[in-house]
Amino acid sequence: MKFLRLLFSKWVVSALLFIIQIAIIVLVIALFNSYYGVFQIITSVIGVIVYFFIINKRENVDYKVPWLVLIAIFPLFGTVFYLLFANRKMRKKESALMKRVVDEVGPYLNYEYDPATLGDQNDSVSYLINSSFMPPCFNNDVKYYPVGELMWEDMLEELKKAKKFILMEYFIIDPGKMWDSIHEILVAKAKEGVKVHLLYDDVGTVTMLPSSYYKKLREEGIDAHKFNPFRPVLSSIYNNRDHRKIMVIDGEVGFTGGINLGDEYINQNDRLGHWKDTGMRLKGSAVNSLTALFFLNFSVAKNSFDNYGEYLLKEPIKYEEDGCIVPFGCGPKPIYQEQVGENNFINLISHAKRYVYITTPYLIIDYALTNALRVAALRGVDVRIITPHIPDKKVVFSMTRTSYKFLQEAGVKIYEYTPGFIHAKMLIADDEVAFVGTINLDYRSLTHHFECGALIYKNHIINDIKEDFDKTIEASEEKTLENFKLGWGWRLLNAILTPFKAMF
Repeated sequence: MKFLRLLFSKWVVSALLFIIQIAIIVLVIALFNSYYGVFQIITSVIGVIVYFFIINKRENVDYKVPWLVLIAIFPLFGTVFYLLFANRKMRKKESALMKRVVDEVGPYLNYEYDPATLGDQNDSVSYLINSSFMPPCFNNDVKYYPVGELMWEDMLEELKKAKKFILMEYFIIDPGKMWDSIHEILVAKAKEGVKVHLLYDDVGTVTMLPSSYYKKLREEGIDAHKFNPFRPVLSSIYNNRDHRKIMVIDGEVGFTGGINLGDEYINQNDRLGHWKDTGMRLKGSAVNSLTALFFLNFSVAKNSFDNYGEYLLKEPIKYEEDGCIVPFGCGPKPIYQEQVGENNFINLISHAKRYVYITTPYLIIDYALTNALRVAALRGVDVRIITPHIPDKKVVFSMTRTSYKFLQEAGVKIYEYTPGFIHAKMLIADDEVAFVGTINLDYRSLTHHFECGALIYKNHIINDIKEDFDKTIEASEEKTLENFKLGWGWRLLNAILTPFKAMF
């Protein structure tokens, strides 16, 4: 019975349909080969047109080169695959919905501020305002969590207090101790009349939830939706996943960070050793920004939504707290015209004068970000990066390690978190500015995924983040040019995969 369920599951059927589509493409090409001369001329002309189209496209060169190589070697197949997989833009209807959300929530995010209060980081904040529509927020109560289990405790307490609404957006929901405890509260709150809106990613939950799980949640009174439901059609649109982690309660409390809703995130599953993750709780005007980010994707998944004013506070509580918080989002075009997440990292790294410390589960980055890290180190900035020691994906882990040498040669220090897997996505620089969020340092997060996080400037939690980083580095092992060498087999595999790492 279990075998039959697997055999007729959505994903097995989808795989078969993919194979059929590819077979049809190959068959058509084979049939056209009967007219080889004419066919060769036509495909060559199309290949040349596409080739020059790619060259003139306003896009990172790291994303262009793989396609140019593929088309040069295999003109027909390269062109066909480019047309199928290279377009990362959202569908027009979806982007129109998002644009409407931006316009409607804008008045709730129009806070006045003095640029002088942001010092050297004013231009970094201005970039986020202009590229992600999110303002700097002051007088917020902010709490930092060095591990997921501490954040989970506070999530449960805040959920129990909900009176009006709960908004949740997660890449992963995995039934177990963490999700079950949250789910129980959501069901109870829905029965009390609290509006519960839940969004989860279809591909992110593929091995964890039944395909129709959202229907079960709806029967329980939870307005649940899947983001970008996967369909067996050859298209790069399905690369645009919702990797955000957002929880908002009554517009007064918000949570974000790297922590999904699964037991490994609270160390109830030790498959990869100790799971090191981080997050933050916000109270104040910054919560409105998280609410706005939630409705960007939720409106697309629901196909429409109104009454945003019901969920956004016109006069958020002002707390006697220091510093500035800038929650922001990033994602694919056309709603985001910039590589917002990557450029935020580059801006913070480029401003660093004394040190910049980073934690990331993956380190597969383009030349622009690599160069920013190298230039900072060559300027004399103490650049340190912590990656996992125990991998969750061996090939990806190997490609992460391939990035070490070029960075190390410029003076960047690389560490691996020996107790287990570090999933935290953080940056801190000069005891002054930090980032906590969902953005991995890899092509999927920086290019394809919808992500979120917050730039933090001169807030008291900077001290907490620095203290946590110092403890984490004490539990990590430095990898140097002398003590670390990648095996020849992995080097060969990476040499083959690296040119194409930006394509998908």
